[in-house]
Amino acid sequence: MISNARRYRLAARAALLLAAGAMLSACGTAFSSLPEKVGGLPAGAPERPAETMPYQNVYEPRPTREAKPLSDAEQKKLGSELATLRDNQNMRANPPPPPPPKPKAAAVQKKGQEKKADKTAAKAAAPAKKEPGAPLRLTN
Repeated sequence: MISNARRYRLAARAALLLAAGAMLSACGTAFSSLPEKVGGLPAGAPERPAETMPYQNVYEPRPTREAKPLSDAEQKKLGSELATLRDNQNMRANPPPPPPPKPKAAAVQKKGQEKKADKTAAKAAAPAKKEPGAPLRLTN
């Protein structure tokens, strides 16, 4: 329970706040006629409209839409078109690296001859394979 003295202090504070709010709201129209340096509107600011805009009627039903929602097939088609556009833009922004240059025909022939020469040299250097004889026995 609040004492009477405390109620009067709260009522006085509330009245003071309401009076300050009313005075400050009245100052809003006075600042528009002040010079810009003191806090008024700049010279190039547009004028306020003569009539204030009316609020929308909350209880008025919304108008029906003229466009109908997309069907499933139309949504899939639109999605695929958007995906291809996105991929095309990504390719333009980040093009793939160019393919490596093709080796010249003469260099290819030389490499082919070197490989053949290496194979024949490896065959000549390799010892002849021995035919398997009796199996090896491991003894301790």
